[in-house]
Amino acid sequence: MNAEIVLEGFREHRRSLVWWSFGLIVFTVITLVFYPSIRDSSGLSDYSKDLPEAMRAMFVGGELDLTSPSGFLNSQIFAVMAPTLLAIFAVSTGASAIAGDEERGLLDQRLAQPVSRSSMVVQQFFWLLAGVAILTAVLLATVVLGGRPFDLKVDFMNLFAISVSTGLFGLLFGAMALAVGCVIPGKSRAVAVAAALATLSWIIDGLARSVSWLQPAQDFSPYHQAYGASPLLHGIPWGGWAVLVAITAALVAISIIGLNRRDIRQ
Repeated sequence: MNAEIVLEGFREHRRSLVWWSFGLIVFTVITLVFYPSIRDSSGLSDYSKDLPEAMRAMFVGGELDLTSPSGFLNSQIFAVMAPTLLAIFAVSTGASAIAGDEERGLLDQRLAQPVSRSSMVVQQFFWLLAGVAILTAVLLATVVLGGRPFDLKVDFMNLFAISVSTGLFGLLFGAMALAVGCVIPGKSRAVAVAAALATLSWIIDGLARSVSWLQPAQDFSPYHQAYGASPLLHGIPWGGWAVLVAITAALVAISIIGLNRRDIRQ
């Protein structure tokens, strides 16, 4: 299998990837700038403690101390905004890969070249993986380097762990958008399904903290697998990563089977 489609993805979307990286850097730096002004604000942590457990889990990462370096980073960057941004990039990229090309009438032209449908799907996934990996690295580097002037000292391996968890979370739903587009034609449908399930995953993890009948479903939430073990405090969640990788691999397999079994729209 050659990497022509992966390289073509970089050529076509390099400007978009640069702007995504720039936006992620700006968002992160602006957030970090506010830390010195709230570091000694006990009222912010009191506010967090007064929140219902489900709301605290959903909106501030379950943190009780929002003024500590790890509490600030988790609540302001990694609990909601970073996974949302990477998921948006991944879902839009995954939906565009097959379903988008099909809607534009380009997919049949690509498949007319000496490339199999299976190879097409795998290479599109590797382009998605490369894009997510780049943004994950940008996020990690920005937090590590940008946090130094503001005395945000957190163990590097813990920052690495939560950044990779964020990337794997986004990658899973990007692969889901790819799979939906391979099985059923329609870019908008692929985006809607993946985005809805990503949101549902976040909601289930939060509500399960206080709704007892939802607790059995919590382990099925990719958001819980990525963040439930508090990687910013406890390091690499190997079990959660294994689950996320396994689901992503299964979605790629579904993508291959789905595209091989249906006709391409002209």
